[in-house]
Amino acid sequence: MTSQRHHHTLLTKQNNTRQKRICDLLRHLPTFMFRFLRLLSFVFFLLPAFLVFLYHYFACDRIAVYYGLKGAIGENGERMWLSRHYLDMYGSRTHVNGNKEKKPAVIFLTGGAWIIGYRMWGCLLARALVPFGILVIIPDYRNFPKVNIKGMVDDVDMSIQWVLDHVEEYGGDGKRVVLVGQSAGAHIGGVVVAKKVLDWIRQQQHQQQQSYQRGQGDNEEDCRHLKSTYSPQQLCGFITTSSPHNLVTMRSVFHRHGLSASVQRSIFGGISGSNDYDDDLNDDTIKSVATGDDMDVFEAWSPYHLVKKCQSEYITLISDGNTNRNNNDNKSIDQLKEIFPKLCVIHGTADKTVPVEEAIEFLSLLSNLQIPALSKMYPGWSHTDPILEKPMLGNHLYHRDIYEMVRLWTGGSDTVSDEGLGFCNGNIECNSEHKSEIAEIIGIVDDSTKAVEDDLNLRPFDETHSILRPICPTTLVEIARVCNPF
Repeated sequence: MTSQRHHHTLLTKQNNTRQKRICDLLRHLPTFMFRFLRLLSFVFFLLPAFLVFLYHYFACDRIAVYYGLKGAIGENGERMWLSRHYLDMYGSRTHVNGNKEKKPAVIFLTGGAWIIGYRMWGCLLARALVPFGILVIIPDYRNFPKVNIKGMVDDVDMSIQWVLDHVEEYGGDGKRVVLVGQSAGAHIGGVVVAKKVLDWIRQQQHQQQQSYQRGQGDNEEDCRHLKSTYSPQQLCGFITTSSPHNLVTMRSVFHRHGLSASVQRSIFGGISGSNDYDDDLNDDTIKSVATGDDMDVFEAWSPYHLVKKCQSEYITLISDGNTNRNNNDNKSIDQLKEIFPKLCVIHGTADKTVPVEEAIEFLSLLSNLQIPALSKMYPGWSHTDPILEKPMLGNHLYHRDIYEMVRLWTGGSDTVSDEGLGFCNGNIECNSEHKSEIAEIIGIVDDSTKAVEDDLNLRPFDETHSILRPICPTTLVEIARVCNPF
């Protein structure tokens, strides 16, 4: 009886929290309606392409797979199989040139301003990569106002764990998985990667504590940010595209694009009284939300600040280890780069939704921390060009770059270098197509240029392939750009 009352109380609190979020959105209904009308106009002018998009989504080699907890009960007592915990698996039945060997896999996290994200949005990317031997997996995740950022991060983390555990059942190689994200999806992916690195560091700290105190200390699970058990090194790489890396500097930009300060607090920090704060937020942070001084809350979900936190906690790990006289493990801060998966930052220079300065500042941080990263700036590309307008016009540069990074990172390219692919070792100006004084970022050392054996048997990426042809007239695409709300 007590447990039933507790469950009822919990559901009541969750309903109240969701109602507060919905009310917060409704207060800004005129702004959302204006942007929604622009979105409808955008879709209308791109209708020829979206018809191809929809046909391919339902007719292609795609299966929907549930990645959530079997038999789990979600919010409001709903079964989890009724929720958003599904992923689309593209290419599990497609064999290139009769080759049935395990394929490298790409996990693609779609954007949608944390509000309208859906797994279908990644269909064009899967359409472009599957014919060349790559398994593409696009997980869905819950959006705001159903959950705040913590729920989204937990969903994505759970989907990555599922892929690593089960991808080989669908023809993929669990040891050759690359994570890719665009916009809000890239932000969530960046949070997951950084928190997994923090979990790895905390695990090492826990082991040190156990050795110092002879088995006494906190439970290791209590120290983790995320519930998953995979290590960040199990991901061969992470490609972040058009991502808001620093939520603190992006707040004013979000506001200009219709996300008011109160909506931002609801998405990234929760409303005062919410029961779904992140477990690693302390009392001072939660108090800051109630008083409006919520800078710490935004930093807690900002990849830029989480990477800085990785550095500080790794320094603590090293210093604590050095205090142990029996310690023979010669760790140094330079080894922090070995904990992260390989990184690549991609951004359009004409992006008004997430300015290119976000990528530049993030690359500068990685450079200062000596964390290897590649970068590529697309001159004149907007926020949605990589995933919508450019592929619709038959320009698949973004898809080719993902394909080449998969080859490079998963051991499938022979004597290829990152510079040979047009990428920069953190130096945006090395592309020469993008000249900017603020883009002088140098010094990131990349160790992924070594010769690797071509053992993936991937079909060469051929932009003359029939499936990569333009699917929308140029005139309609240019008109749609004017209506694009992103």
